[in-house]
Amino acid sequence: MTPNNKEQKKEQIILSIYPNSIGFGYAVMNNALSVLNSKVVQIKPVSNILVMKRVREIINYYEPKIVVIEDYMGIGSRKSKRIQKMIDKISRYAHTKHLKTYSYARSHIRYVFSSFNAHTKYEIACVIAENVKNMEHKLMKPRKTSESEKYMAGAFDAVSLGVTHFYMDN
Repeated sequence: MTPNNKEQKKEQIILSIYPNSIGFGYAVMNNALSVLNSKVVQIKPVSNILVMKRVREIINYYEPKIVVIEDYMGIGSRKSKRIQKMIDKISRYAHTKHLKTYSYARSHIRYVFSSFNAHTKYEIACVIAENVKNMEHKLMKPRKTSESEKYMAGAFDAVSLGVTHFYMDN
């Protein structure tokens, strides 16, 4: 691969980060159907300082050109104050690294996936698992009303943000 091709490939890489109650999920993508890596990072005890340390490490390792985060002010978002502050810190850090930052509300994600007849988080995760090669083995069983969110949901949330970016940005 020539340096020009490497630079073009690097420009396509986005990092979507989805903070949640246990830490955060993230996805490294170069198009809507190509997930290079997706994980859930659990932080114990949960603290914004420890989360930011890991986010900085991930940004520095993957060197994305774009960071995608949730718009917690948007319709359908219900983020705690701690997570709202975390999203703001991620955005500020991305700006200090001169990275483009995009944010999408849950309503944007639902809009993009409604064309696949997927409305709930689980239905969206099923669409992702069916269409994105590296995600099919991570699909969790649907949760019961009495259960808390499944561990891998953060990875699917991050991928859904990335997919939304690719659809909304075109």
